[in-house]
Amino acid sequence: MFVFPECTSAALRSCVAVSPPTPPDIDSSFHLYPLSAAKMTTPFPLLCLPRLALIPIFQQMKLIDVIAFSFLSKRTHNLSKFLRKKTSFRYIDLAIKHNCLRMRIVFTNVSHLSLYFYKNVSTTVEVIFSYKKIQWNNIGLSTEQWVERVLDVTKCPSLRKLKLDAVPKFNVFSVFDVIPKVTVLEIWSNCCSALAKRAVEVLSPVTSSINMLTVPFSNQEEFQTFWMSNVDCLSIYNDHLSRFQFNLSYLLISNAVKLELREVKLSLRDLNRFFSYWLDKTSNHRLEHLSVQSLGRFDEDVLLRGLNATRFSENRTKEFFSTKTFYQLRYFTGGSDVRRKDGKLAAITFGDTFWRTNINFDVWP
Repeated sequence: MFVFPECTSAALRSCVAVSPPTPPDIDSSFHLYPLSAAKMTTPFPLLCLPRLALIPIFQQMKLIDVIAFSFLSKRTHNLSKFLRKKTSFRYIDLAIKHNCLRMRIVFTNVSHLSLYFYKNVSTTVEVIFSYKKIQWNNIGLSTEQWVERVLDVTKCPSLRKLKLDAVPKFNVFSVFDVIPKVTVLEIWSNCCSALAKRAVEVLSPVTSSINMLTVPFSNQEEFQTFWMSNVDCLSIYNDHLSRFQFNLSYLLISNAVKLELREVKLSLRDLNRFFSYWLDKTSNHRLEHLSVQSLGRFDEDVLLRGLNATRFSENRTKEFFSTKTFYQLRYFTGGSDVRRKDGKLAAITFGDTFWRTNINFDVWP
């Protein structure tokens, strides 16, 4: 077991205490502190070993130990990054709060390590692991440097999720610059517009999905610029977009692969026109999924007029639910297939949820 002392010059020279043959029984709360006098052995100058000898040592270290070791100095960071060839974890999430930045690493055994970077406490980082709270010393790294080192050492190619959930009391813009990729960017209603717009600007090219509980754009021009960008999956909640005069034209110019517009209402005639454009191959060719609400009283005949739609049979309904193409679970009261001239098939489904009619459009692969 490798135990890292506090970050002093003497500590950086010795770095670790090594126990002889008997396996150590130290628990995780001592990762940054020396062993007690009763357990202390002669300090071993770990950094004096040649790199070839260090490789098997790093391979046996727990990931939390490698991360802690990497924060002691530039040298320990480089050793941790290059000598630990494989890392094992499930995912890493990042959340920006009003007074801190939280990084959460979930390991393969479902245990997790949480790091809290508080702007008003620059000398330490709060760590929670195995339900224990400890402190790691900060050698003068900025928040983005901490984040970058964790991503380096874990060899994390992409954050699973970045959550913006507050108006931060400190500048976090530079953190976005060290994120290589993020699967889901979540913008919550508490997030300020400046932070949200900066995140969208920097991270859209490396983000697979954007979920917005609030739309941060202040005018129609800003919104249109964002709307026409190549976002793969876009979900907008709690916003009907009426201040941007949202209409059929927006659907036609969108480049999204999947669109979830939970509060947006469109007339059945406009949706019918959109489906007609899709059949004529004159709408968004990337679109695979669309979800909106119908405006006014629902009339299936108006929605499907002129589309040569084929009503779902019982077997077709079962097939629709069993396919893995559609990862969202949807309840619907009716559904029909429409087929384009090139043979491409799409399903139009609709159903009532909370006294409103949701309409889904899904293109089959």
